[in-house]
Amino acid sequence: MPTPTSDIRGPFRAALPAVLFVSAIFFLNFLSRVMLAPVMPLVQADLGFAHTGAGVVFMVHGAGNALGLLLCGFLSRAATHRRTVGISSLLVGAAALTVPLAGTYAWLLTAVFVLGVCVGLYLPSGIATIFSLIRKEDWGKAMAVHELAPNLAYVAAPLLAEAVLLHYDWRAPFVLLGAVQIVLGLWFIRSGRGGNFPGVVPGPRLMLSILRRSDFWLLVLFFSLGVGASVGPYAMLPLYLADVHGFERETANRLLAVSRVLACATPFVAGWITDRWGPRPAILLCLLLSGGGLLALGLCSGPALVAAVLFQPTASVLMFAPGFTMLSTIFPPEQRSVAVALMGPPNALIGLGVVPTFLGAMGDAGYFHYGFAVQGCLLLASIALLRRLPAGTGGRVD
Repeated sequence: MPTPTSDIRGPFRAALPAVLFVSAIFFLNFLSRVMLAPVMPLVQADLGFAHTGAGVVFMVHGAGNALGLLLCGFLSRAATHRRTVGISSLLVGAAALTVPLAGTYAWLLTAVFVLGVCVGLYLPSGIATIFSLIRKEDWGKAMAVHELAPNLAYVAAPLLAEAVLLHYDWRAPFVLLGAVQIVLGLWFIRSGRGGNFPGVVPGPRLMLSILRRSDFWLLVLFFSLGVGASVGPYAMLPLYLADVHGFERETANRLLAVSRVLACATPFVAGWITDRWGPRPAILLCLLLSGGGLLALGLCSGPALVAAVLFQPTASVLMFAPGFTMLSTIFPPEQRSVAVALMGPPNALIGLGVVPTFLGAMGDAGYFHYGFAVQGCLLLASIALLRRLPAGTGGRVD
């Protein structure tokens, strides 16, 4: 079996096409994950559940995602990281095709859970594949390209939803996404590069060696806050803007798309800061700006609210490029995919599940705006722990 060193790490420009191919898989993977947010008002009306129920849908997806992250090591051990990336795309495509079959709330929860499992299989192998292609001094830029994928997915989801809803119901986007995912997965298995080495099954000794590290749990905290700040508001903003501030669904979705267009450049800023000064300054910037943006979402109205909707997503995505770079410098190559897999379940459960469910419950109680404010305060308070992360890691290697 090939080892991690058998992939030739090259300069950023030479490896960019292969990095973009992996990122395309991530884009469709993420698009399938977030497509429910812009159509959620219609899904609620069709299947008959409240805002808390909408949050539970995202909670169940997060639980499935957590399980998939843990299973990734077993699949990548047998199939290599590169093939696992392709297989994940195939399975996400097949799972997306089951979502339109939901005629009841229980069926929707089941389909979303399965989709979450399939989505979770991607990330540890995707990160390992990216790092096998790129030399260390370009890791920040490579992660910026990779993190462009979810930001483009955030833009594409409401636009695709509104385009399809002109002629079809909320189920049609999932049919389209499922078919495209299957085609791209087959193509990647045949022609993708990088990741030609097996994953590591997270055995008890290896898991304990990672779980005992305080810097691992700090990364779990910051990633959970980052995922929650990015996914939670995105999942619930269409409902919040419509129910609390009287926006039409189409207007809310257009505003959501524009906000994510502005966020597309942010990962490159985060990557540049990470390569130049290390990941800690970029994480600090994310906590400050995204926490302030969440406070504004909860406390503002009118033009100030529109400004907050546009600003907060731009700040929230600063977390991921420096976060993954920090992880890659803290852990040796043989532990990275396992660390990502172990970090994923709490990130998924908190960021994809607890945060949207909390926001939905606050909405049902009539305190939607306070939910965003509480979330912002948590991000700002976490800054006090940032100094416990290693300083100067992940910076430019001369």
